[in-house]
This record gives sequence, structure tokens and C-alpha cells, in this order.
Amino acid sequence: MKTEKELTFSQNKTKLTIYKVIGRKISESRKSSRRKLEGISKKLNINIEILKKIESGEIETIEKEIPVTGFIRAFAKITNTEIGEELEKLQSDYLTNEKPKYVYMQVQSIKLSKIFLVFLSSFCFLLLIIYFLNTSSGKRVEIEINKEKVLEEEFFKENNDQNFKQTNSVPVLNENENTIQNKNYFEIIFLEETWIEVYNDNRTLVRSGLFNIGDRIEFEFKTQISDYFIKSGNLGGFQIFFRDEFFAPFGYSGEVNNGFYLKEKINQIKNRRL
Repeated sequence: MKTEKELTFSQNKTKLTIYKVIGRKISESRKSSRRKLEGISKKLNINIEILKKIESGEIETIEKEIPVTGFIRAFAKITNTEIGEELEKLQSDYLTNEKPKYVYMQVQSIKLSKIFLVFLSSFCFLLLIIYFLNTSSGKRVEIEINKEKVLEEEFFKENNDQNFKQTNSVPVLNENENTIQNKNYFEIIFLEETWIEVYNDNRTLVRSGLFNIGDRIEFEFKTQISDYFIKSGNLGGFQIFFRDEFFAPFGYSGEVNNGFYLKEKINQIKNRRL
């Protein structure tokens, strides 16, 4: 039985091996197509030293704040390198050298759950048959259901009327008004080819990719305290439209950042304008 420390060492070793395979495949594809690192670096707005480390498989030497997986995907895409299998291995249980003990228990639990659900469904179905057989007419049930629906509709109508009264000071929007401003949306507009990653408040990735000039992606602040965290491989390659204003620049062309919260950055830009 391997200890947790031994498993972690084994996983890291396997991970590094997969990264080296990815780097070798990308390097071979790039060289066979006679493309230079300098040109790819300029095209993707990724530092050439990072591209070299990806090709050599030295991922552990790249700063943790940099979105390595995104850069690898972009590098592979521009060199027409197929690395889907390797990325799938990195994200799967392939990295563990032995299956967890709880897998068998989970399978058994799932089987028992299915049997229980089948039994429960059959029992409920039997109860329904007995109920309808012992009911002289199904109209009574229908009437009760209709009454519940009427009460439910009246309840929601009263709540809607009350909510309308509470918000009657808010002006009604015309069809031609800017819905992005009133719905609290913001939009990222790309001025150059740019790699970007957008995270929500919980630091969960909600959108990422390599976008071209003229592309637009839209997001909504769900609440007043909502915010988004943005990482980019080209801080000068995009601007943000929010509440009828454009905000830029967030850095210079080709600059890679460690990420920033959108509302905080917008306030900083506003203060610089004053």
C-alpha cells in the first residue's frame, strides 16, 4: 500500500512525463511547419520563454499565476498539434497508480440505489392504482387540483402586484433603450487577437479562449456585489463596455497579467480620468 506522499510523488512524476510528451509533439509540429517561436510569440502575445518551457516540458518552472493550460491549448492550436488525449489524461484518474478503494463501494451503492428506486416506483404505482380504483369519480381530484391552481395564480398575482407597487418608482424601459446598461451587463470587446480567462466570484472559470479582433463576449452582474476576475495574455488587446462607458487600457500590448477584479480596475481607471 502506497502512502499519500508516495502517491503524490508518483502523480507529479506522471504529470511531468505527460507535459514532456505534449511539448515534444508541439515542437515537432512547429518545426515540421517551419514556424519560428518569435512569430508564434507575437501572434499569441505569449512570452517566448514560456513557449520554450512548454516545448521542453519544463512546466514546473513556469509561474503558478500564469494560465499554463490555456497557453498550451493556444500553442497546440496554432501549430495544428493534437493533444486532446494527453490533456484528458491530465484531468482524469490516469494520474493515480491504483484505483481508490471506495470505487467498488460506490458501484455497489449505485446498484442498491437503483434497486430501491425500482421498488419504490413500483410501490407508488400500486398505491395510485388502489386509490383510483377506490375513488368513485376522478372529478373530485380534478376540482381540487383546479382550486389549488387558482389559489396559486391568485397568490402570485398578489405578490406581483405588491412587487410592482414597491418598484413603481423605476422608469419603464423603451424597446430602444440600452438594455446592457439597465440589466447591469458588461461586454469585453477585442481589439487584437487575445487569450483571456474570466472567473466568477467563486474563482470558477466561466469563459476562456483565444479571441480575434472584433469578437465580443457578454457577462451579467447577478447582484450588486457580484464581480468577475479576469486573466489575459494581452492586456492591451481588449476594452470593456459597462454602463455606457468604454474602459481601457488595462495594460500594454502583449503584457501577461496575474489577474484583476473588474470593478476595482474600472474604479482605478475612473480615478485616473478625474
